Amino acid sequence: MSADSVISVSPRHVPADMATTSSALPRQRVIITGATSGLGRALAERFILAGWTVGAVGRNAEALEEIQASAPSRVSTMQIDVNDPEAPDRLDQLIAALGGMDIYLHCAGILSEQAVLDPSMEATVTMTNAVGFARMVSAAFNYFRHEHRENSRIVAISSVAGCRGLGDLPAYSASKAYDQAYLEALRQRADALHLPLRVVDIRPGWTRTPLLDPDRDYLFEMPASRVADMIFNAALHARRTATIGMVWQILTSLERILPAALWQRLHIPLWRKRRKGLR
Repeated sequence: MSADSVISVSPRHVPADMATTSSALPRQRVIITGATSGLGRALAERFILAGWTVGAVGRNAEALEEIQASAPSRVSTMQIDVNDPEAPDRLDQLIAALGGMDIYLHCAGILSEQAVLDPSMEATVTMTNAVGFARMVSAAFNYFRHEHRENSRIVAISSVAGCRGLGDLPAYSASKAYDQAYLEALRQRADALHLPLRVVDIRPGWTRTPLLDPDRDYLFEMPASRVADMIFNAALHARRTATIGMVWQILTSLERILPAALWQRLHIPLWRKRRKGLR
């Protein structure tokens, strides 16, 4: 199976796989932005379990303290808001505290489901998912450009929602499309500069995290633990793009070939009200 296709991992085997992968790598320092909740928190836990030195970035100070307490000798934290213009400077401080960085993993993002579009919220989603994304990922790129570290990686979670515009999620799908194009541009830039840098775009589908409404069921949603296992594997091994889950690989392949006129007329419900008694 190509590293640029579906990444499949059995959750039962992940701890052993993580230990094997960790011991095989000469450098083990990862900085995770968005580490205080959802997939970012789950990935921080997996990197810690695998023996990596982890720099945890997020806005929630209490959650950062909990992550650091789980492995005090191998975890450093920094409270950073990706929308803060000073965020790149604070990222540099965390890199220095770790003694370097081998993987930058960007998990920060927000989602807003609106029956009637709220211009302010649409702008907020775009600022965090696109502008904040560019702010942090470009800072990480500049670090790797300067350091020329072997086996270095920029890994970012975009979404299958970025493949086509979604009427139910205009700002979210557009911002994720921006992220995907930005990562592709950095990949090209790294190649032109002959950098030993992989830029990896990870595209999960609906994942049961605190971002989702607990009273809704989502199209082909997957449990966060399984998705985190897959993303951990992709973060270490994927070359360019990893779509998480076979069903989403098939669906996004079909989406790309649909004519714009036909896509415009597709109105597939992305979620439905959860039936009582189901959790």
